[in-house]
Amino acid sequence: MSKSEFGSYGSISAADGASGGSGGSDQLCERDATPAIKTQRPKIRIQDVVPCNVNQLLSSTVFDTVFKVRGIIVSQVSIVGVIRGAEKASNHICYKIDDMTAKPIEARQWFGREKVKQVTPLSVGVYVKVFGILKCPTGTKSLEVLKIHVLKDMNEFTVHILETVNAHMMLDKARCDTTVESVPVSPSEVNDAGDNDESHRSFIQDEVLRLIHECPHQEGKSIHELRAQLCDLSVKAIKEAIDYLTVEGHIYPTVDREHFKSAD
Repeated sequence: MSKSEFGSYGSISAADGASGGSGGSDQLCERDATPAIKTQRPKIRIQDVVPCNVNQLLSSTVFDTVFKVRGIIVSQVSIVGVIRGAEKASNHICYKIDDMTAKPIEARQWFGREKVKQVTPLSVGVYVKVFGILKCPTGTKSLEVLKIHVLKDMNEFTVHILETVNAHMMLDKARCDTTVESVPVSPSEVNDAGDNDESHRSFIQDEVLRLIHECPHQEGKSIHELRAQLCDLSVKAIKEAIDYLTVEGHIYPTVDREHFKSAD
């Protein structure tokens, strides 16, 4: 399986807590005659889908919508398993996916009320690969399906197992190698910089998300196209926005790590 395919993994970088999302924090150490200390806690930024097994997802810890598997933050994931159940509701299809590592996990594929009437659920008993966003709306972990397809070759199951092991080893190493850096700043600098950065980041993310959402192409919007339309922004700023939107589950990569589509 090519790493350029949708669902590839391995692009990991460390970013500080000010870059948005969860997993980082700024702390002020108050002392009588010493400057405040801004502690930047780098976090793992997962730019692509992380292959997992069902047991990892169901046993993951969750706090304020942030999921962690063995201390690693995960959002968009992929699993491979057999469909044990498929039920059509008014606006979605609920699959029960079983990979024999734990009890089946529910995976919901959402449609409009009219479109769902025209969709036939995949057959029970077939093996599928599911790309989705991990959710816990009612206290029970489930997947919001971004893409699901029937396996054409059972070697895909074996490849997925190997990818899962490799990906989590890489992520765990990156997490262990991440260090905490402390930079002395004054309290006023922390407050002012935080407010300005947050407002600026929000604007860039909204613009990138809007352009990706409006893109009609099957392969999605490319970074090159975004750069041409957002000519006032640097490539770095656009990629940071894409990083954040991917981690938060708003967008996902398609044909490669240069093209993205909206998950909405």
